[in-house]
Amino acid sequence: MERASLLKDRWYLILKQGDDDDHVAMTAYDTTEDDEDDEYIPAGSVILSGLVELMESDFERVMQAGLARLAFEATRATMLEETGNGVDVKPVPETNIIKIDFGKKQ
Repeated sequence: MERASLLKDRWYLILKQGDDDDHVAMTAYDTTEDDEDDEYIPAGSVILSGLVELMESDFERVMQAGLARLAFEATRATMLEETGNGVDVKPVPETNIIKIDFGKKQ
């Protein structure tokens, strides 16, 4: 079912909660068409391979980076609340992680 929901011409890195809070299952998908030029590797393919490599070889570093980003976003939100409209706060781009709510499991 997961494969059937993927769109063409995209790279996916799917993370699924494991049996406990400390484990994550990872699956990577490449739905792009193979290019006949063997010398050209699309940037998306390189990035996906790099992310998989980091997850497999340096998971602790990935976790530390993720925790640092979450802490930064929480601090940023607090600062914007405390300063009012953010006039004195340098604008920071929103996160590119989009949270989707599918509702409760049935």
